Amino acid sequence: MYKNNLLILFTISLVLLVLGCGPRIMVPPAIDLTAYEPVGIINFACNAEGKLDRYITQRFIEEMTKDQKLIKIIELGKEEDVLKAVNRVTLGPDVVKEIAQKYNVKSVITGELNISGVRPKINIVPGLHGIGAEAEVEATLVAHMLETIDGATIWTGSSRSKRTVGNVSFWSGGHFSFDAEDPEASYGDLAQELIHNATKDFRVTWHR
Repeated sequence: MYKNNLLILFTISLVLLVLGCGPRIMVPPAIDLTAYEPVGIINFACNAEGKLDRYITQRFIEEMTKDQKLIKIIELGKEEDVLKAVNRVTLGPDVVKEIAQKYNVKSVITGELNISGVRPKINIVPGLHGIGAEAEVEATLVAHMLETIDGATIWTGSSRSKRTVGNVSFWSGGHFSFDAEDPEASYGDLAQELIHNATKDFRVTWHR
């Protein structure tokens, strides 16, 4: 009986070893961007002042095209400017169709970055107008891809993170802003985690 048990255990271990060392299979991205190009992207909205919104938008473009090269991306700019260009004030299905006609895009990506739970890691001295510091923040990134034929949402991705970032300015009244000369050094890790998780459907995956 003991020998039989050893044989069974050896067989199971061998099977697991073979499966673990087997060839990996490439699985294409869940979303093939070639079916939706040219892709228009509106600068992501952000509830914090500073340059974080522009930085997140650029990093999003880089990550979504990491495994899908030569995709035509048209950067449309800020949402308020895009809406002004089509004489509208809010984004909706009919407006998306007008944006498509204006900029000749087949799909539109929009996104929003929400910063909350900002906790400075220094004491703010009373009387100062503002001071730069590190802070622990909670961030949520939500993005949508809209088909311009009817304005329907064809994809959505989201991600959450909690990290310490640098170059955060705090102002009287509880206001804060993200404005770093070197965004990569100040909040690059936060952006990388948020965007990498939110854009997984655009990337190749590998399975055994």
